[in-house]
Amino acid sequence: MFGLDKQINNDSLNFIVIDGSTVQEPGAKETTYRLHVAIDLMSLALREVNVTTDKVGESLDHYQLTAGDVALVDRGYNQPKSLVPLIDRGGHVVLRYNPHSMTLYERCNEPKGVKIDWEQRIRDLNGQPGAIPVYLCHQDKRIDGVVHAMPLPPEQAAQARRKAKQRARDKGRTASQKTLMLSGWVLIFTSLPEALLDTKSIAELYRVRWQVELVIKRLKSLLDIDRLRARKDSKLADLYLHGKLLFAAVTQKIAQRRFGRAATTMDGDRSITHWRLWRTIANEIKAGLTACFPKNKRFIDDHVKSLCERPRKRKLQGLPDRVLELIIEGQGGGVSLA
Repeated sequence: MFGLDKQINNDSLNFIVIDGSTVQEPGAKETTYRLHVAIDLMSLALREVNVTTDKVGESLDHYQLTAGDVALVDRGYNQPKSLVPLIDRGGHVVLRYNPHSMTLYERCNEPKGVKIDWEQRIRDLNGQPGAIPVYLCHQDKRIDGVVHAMPLPPEQAAQARRKAKQRARDKGRTASQKTLMLSGWVLIFTSLPEALLDTKSIAELYRVRWQVELVIKRLKSLLDIDRLRARKDSKLADLYLHGKLLFAAVTQKIAQRRFGRAATTMDGDRSITHWRLWRTIANEIKAGLTACFPKNKRFIDDHVKSLCERPRKRKLQGLPDRVLELIIEGQGGGVSLA
């Protein structure tokens, strides 16, 4: 775990956007490492990053979330076993709900609960946005929640249904009527009461989740965290990934100190883009490190060796011996084509 800018205030709500990304070792076509990233939505600062292997999936259990934290997460976090404990200790979630992955229940007194019929619930909305009270259950816990349902515009809904049909065909199946109906809607589950944030506000809040995607893009495009040149589970791989996170922490801290709220808050108009800011500061750090730690002549052989090709059966191409002889003779003025 790599803690960066932890901000905890139990007297207010702290909106934390969470997402994951992947890193591959050289030559790999599948995931080698996963980055579990959390940013503070107000400051857009990295709050926490965890590095795991490909065997560890996305989960809220990776993060040190406490009372007052509101986690904004995508479909990959439809997991009652990690959602319920967070809500139970005073945290909250805003989650892109997937009815196929997580079961929610009607608000009723039935001991075993009544599963929600989403087809009927969506029909009852008559194409209008609405809030549906639900229970989120895990083991003996029953948590009050709300699903905010919003219809997609006609063009987007049609496109979503086409994609659903294609995914079903790829698996040799036919998309169900329920799947096609739900494809035309955005469903967001939250443990925050409707009186605090209504459907319109929840929809606007969830759109801001895109900011974590931009942070991950900066980590990869500007700081090259995904250009891993070491094998899985090696000390060099561990050093590289955590070294890049240290690079990100220093870059972020310099940005905060140099530009303050002008670049690091979401509570007003921002005139400075994080992309240009990070790129400028990252280049300054690289230049400073190069100046402070010039290449030592004692290690020049090791430096050259690190730039060489790895051993392999086929050698790097070179000129034929006879061509080399002609070049040498030509340099001495002794080659004639006559």
